[in-house]
Amino acid sequence: MAVSVVAAGPAVAAEGGNNDNAHACQQGGHESRFEAETRRPFKNAGDCASHGAQGGDTSFVGIDSSGSSPCTNSSLTCWGTLSGSGLKPNTQWFVVLFHGATLTGTVGSDGTILAVKLNIICGQRPSAHAEATTSAGQAITSPEVNDPCG
Repeated sequence: MAVSVVAAGPAVAAEGGNNDNAHACQQGGHESRFEAETRRPFKNAGDCASHGAQGGDTSFVGIDSSGSSPCTNSSLTCWGTLSGSGLKPNTQWFVVLFHGATLTGTVGSDGTILAVKLNIICGQRPSAHAEATTSAGQAITSPEVNDPCG
């Protein structure tokens, strides 16, 4: 019995598994995640978690406007924080604003974008989306985010 347990241990470990990616899919996390290898968006949290649990990589890029300050004046810059993970290191990211203007930056050497404040002017940019490249070299686009101040 002990021999079969020892033999089974390495076989299970060899299959891989990515609990961090699987957990990141929960509570709406799947909505801005993609299969890194194919750039396919996930249908639901279960689809995303299954991919991560089987050892697949996921890539994420998104704009969060939930922590934005309320604006009383259209000259204030108060919304938009860009984040990303599982991205190709040292590549460009883009935020495309409603009227076509773009903001750009570079993905970190670890494949992440860490809470970049976008400082988008309130009321002038009704929506925006982010674009980046997965760790496997696939282009991805985040869901559209609307200006919470407008």
